[in-house]
Amino acid sequence: MISPIFIILTIISATMVITSINPVHSIIWLVMAFIGSSIVFIQMEANFIALTVLIVYVGAIAILFVFVLMMLNFYLPNPDLSLETVLPISLILVINLLTIILSININSNNKNLENLLFPKNLTNIQTIGLELYSFYGYYLILASIILLVGMIGGILLTLNNSFLTKRQNPFLQINRDFHNISKTTNNFNN
Repeated sequence: MISPIFIILTIISATMVITSINPVHSIIWLVMAFIGSSIVFIQMEANFIALTVLIVYVGAIAILFVFVLMMLNFYLPNPDLSLETVLPISLILVINLLTIILSININSNNKNLENLLFPKNLTNIQTIGLELYSFYGYYLILASIILLVGMIGGILLTLNNSFLTKRQNPFLQINRDFHNISKTTNNFNN
């Protein structure tokens, strides 16, 4: 049974990502939204997708956003941290945390719907592979072509073909003659 509390908290986190003024707070809410969605996937017994969401989105993309913000040197004025402003927000967070901890999952009576959505004789990875390559093969190829175009575009944008660019010539370096090297002297006092 999927707990509606985690769905609601994921939606609240997603709206806070958009409405936050501070980008650091927005990234924290983004991480919370990804964690909430992975908990929903775990409740749907799709453990592989939940762990993939955690590893890819929280572990890679959110950390990338943090590094981008660190490079931008984005500063905001110091917020007002008085008791009147911090207390309501902390009470809301504590109440939400307590409802998550003390929530009770009600057993579902509709077992036929669960059997249609998740066949019991296949594992999660087998179900993903069957669905992905049976029904969504064209979309998979399209996504790989888009990623290939993005990778080639990134390489071409950073490639700088100029005559002023210093380059190494490995052939000349290997065929260098020891006797033709100009002798340099040490200017250090012995």
